[in-house]
Order: sequence, then structure tokens, then C-alpha cells
Amino acid sequence: MKIVNWNIEWMNNWFSGNRDPQWGSGSLSADEARICARRAANIINSLAPDLLCIQEGPSASEEMALFLGDFLTGAGGAPAYEALIGIDGGAQKLYALRRLDGQIAAMERATDALTEGLQDDWDADVDGDMMLEGYGYTRQPLVVDIDPVGSQPVRVVILHTKSKFVRNGERRWRDPSERQGFVFDALKARRRISAEGFRLRTYLDAVVADDPTARIVVTGDWNDGPGRDLFERSYLTHNVADIVLGSTFTPDLIFHHPLIANVAPAALFTARFDDFIDDVPDRPLLLDHFAVSPGLRSRVKDAGIAHDAFETELEGDGRSRTERASDHRPIWLELEAPLRA
Repeated sequence: MKIVNWNIEWMNNWFSGNRDPQWGSGSLSADEARICARRAANIINSLAPDLLCIQEGPSASEEMALFLGDFLTGAGGAPAYEALIGIDGGAQKLYALRRLDGQIAAMERATDALTEGLQDDWDADVDGDMMLEGYGYTRQPLVVDIDPVGSQPVRVVILHTKSKFVRNGERRWRDPSERQGFVFDALKARRRISAEGFRLRTYLDAVVADDPTARIVVTGDWNDGPGRDLFERSYLTHNVADIVLGSTFTPDLIFHHPLIANVAPAALFTARFDDFIDDVPDRPLLLDHFAVSPGLRSRVKDAGIAHDAFETELEGDGRSRTERASDHRPIWLELEAPLRA
């Protein structure tokens, strides 16, 4: 069974109309939107996932249905995938797509009490004023239970944390009179990411404590990765990937990161962005991840980052939106059957 995760850059800009969707928006013409959609569909078809997890999906399921119907079809022109949409996220929705002729017999949204509890606010100090206040996810994790053909169910948790983006960040960082204000806003964003990571890890601990053989895959764009940036080194914020994977003090609860284990260090990135703080242009970053529960780790067959498929759809330097499928590269995970502890 193959799971692919992909942040498909601002899919919402491909469409207008929401529940009465049309190609094109104020950001892209209809033809430009179709070019982006075709590039994305070519990559998806080349990877042929049984489950496709998407971040930055369109705000309405009807818009996703338009994409599936026009670009990802099976025999007789019917859509090749069925979709579940996240419950919030505005113009950047989470989606889980099941390939109808693939290795997953069924998919449904998880509705157990622990999972439903992820919708509740919790106490956190995200603005650094030493006061605890109610906080909730920027985008609720999408938790789905899948039934692989001939195997036991697997739970997939799709996470898209708060972005580190700060408006006018580079200008404010380079202006001595505004730098401190930028640092304050950047720290608040990172505190929010940390809060979301800690809340998810609390959930994972509870699920695995209840069933040590639980088969769980956590994936998504976590907006953080290995290594420590300035804010983690000097302002003592947390690395969210480390939080989600688990603590060395509870080794039986640590989740496995199959990309670290299977991808060469030089290829271990999913996006490239200019880092104006450390002054590194086009910096390679590993922002997208898989984390596999202890009960499922032995069934990891392979994992990787779809560089070749991505670069096939890259035109020129990819700076224009129509010259690239996304600003993130897909990641993939193969699990062996039977998926048992």
C-alpha cells in the first residue's frame, strides 16, 4: 500500500465559485489554473498512491471534485479517487483521497472520543505573556481510518501546522528599528506551532498507551524539520518534528521517521525557500514528514521524496506559478501487507 503526502500550493487559487466551481480565480486565469492542475495530476498519476493526503486543498469539496473529474479519472471517465475534506482551514483545507481501484477497500473519518477531543481548545501560552489562554488548531488535523485490502485497519493523521510566515518579514528583519517587533511576531508563530505539536503528541501517547500495537501514520506539512533555526537555538522555541516523534525517555512510544531512514542526506528536502535570517538563498528544507507508530514500523517497506516526478513538471526556474506543480515536493511511504503488529 502506498501513501503519498503533498502540500499542493494554494489549490484554492485554481478555482472560484466554491459550491458552484469554475476554473480560474483572481490569482490565476482559467487556462493558468488548468496548467497547474495538469502538472499536479501528472505527478499524482506517476506516483499512483492508494491514499493521497493533501494540504492547501480548495475550500469546497465541489472544487476538489472538479479537479478529480477533469484531471484524475479512471475507466469510463469517472473520477479515480474519493475525497474526505477537513472540517476547517478556510482556503487551505486538508484532504484524504482514496484511489478507488487501489489497495484500500474503505476509508472513513475517525470519530472516537480521543479524536473528537482534538477539536477542543486547550490551555497554552502562545504569546509569551506568561498567561495560559484557550488555543485551538489553526487547521484541525484530519484523522481517517483506512481498511487496506487483506490487512488490518490503519489510522492516518494529516497535520498542517501554523505557518512560520510573518508579513513583511524580510523588510522588518533587515530594518533595525523593526527587527524586535518581527522577532516577537515570529516567536508567536513558532509558539503556536509548538502548541499544536504538543497537543498532537498528547493524543498519540494516549492512543498508543491504550493499544501498543496501534497502526498509525502521521503525515503532512509540519512547517518545521530537522536542525535548529535561530529561534530554536537562541529564543528556546521547540522543534515540532522532535515533539511529534516522541521522547527518548519513553522509547516504546517513539514514532519512526522513514524518510530519515531511507533518503540520502543530500536529497532530504521537500521545499526550497530563501532564508533571510541565516542569509541562505534557496535553502533546502524538510518540511513534510511521515511518522510511523511502533506497532507499524516493521511493515515499512520503503519511503522517499518524489524529486524526479516533481522535476519532470518543473519548467525553467519554476518561479512563475504555472512553471511548477507546487512549492513543495510530494513524499511517499510504502507499507507491506499484512499490516499487523
